[in-house]
Parts: sequence; structure tokens; C-alpha cells
Amino acid sequence: MEILNQYIISKFIGSFIYILCLFFIFISIQNFFLWKEVDKNTKDLIVTDIFVQKNCLYVLFFSLIIIVYVFLENKMQFDTYFGLLGILAPAILVLFSFEWYSRLKPCVTKLLPIELTDFNSLSKNKWNRKLYI
Repeated sequence: MEILNQYIISKFIGSFIYILCLFFIFISIQNFFLWKEVDKNTKDLIVTDIFVQKNCLYVLFFSLIIIVYVFLENKMQFDTYFGLLGILAPAILVLFSFEWYSRLKPCVTKLLPIELTDFNSLSKNKWNRKLYI
């Protein structure tokens, strides 16, 4: 029974890590489009000393977690705490990317492309089409 519980927990943790990675990719794509639209005169307002310090801490924590995870991966068996350590790395990436998103969003003069922001119109157009034969 213990092996079954560990298997279920490992699948849950793996799924959660996958969802975090997808969320990171989504925010990163939005950051890419936001960065293209940022006014070039406000770049000095975006990158402040506190913001650089936060980014350095994110990179440091991410690196340390990866190093500890790889070191412990060969030394110990899977358990819940080890799985939670695996969740921390993508969670830090999501926080890092969201920090950039929250910093870039107020500085943009144009909005993101309609394809990335208006999900209601996409679903209405998809389901309201009539087939003409």
C-alpha cells in the first residue's frame, strides 16, 4: 500500500510540475510581447536596484535548488519532501517570470495582441460557425 501511495504522490507532483512549466511558458511569451512594446525611454524605470537584487535572489535560489536536487537524487529514495523540492524550481521560475510581467505591464503603451488576451471571442467564433456544404 505504501508503494501505491508513493506512486500516486509522485504522479501528482509530476503533473503539478508540468502545469507550472506550462504556466511559465505562457507568462514568458507574454513577457516577450510586452518587452517588444515597452517604451524605450522607460527602461531605466523598470530596472531598479531592488529589482536587480530580487532577480539575483531568484537566480541564486533556483540554482541552489537544482544543485541540491541533483545531488540528493542519487543519494536518497523518493519521498514527499524530495518531491516538494522538485516543485520549488519551476515555482521559482514562475515567480521570476511573473515579477517581470508585473514590472513590464504598466510600462506598455499598447496592449498585447488580441489573440493572447481575448479568449471569449475565440470560443464564440469557434462554436458558432455553420457548416456549408
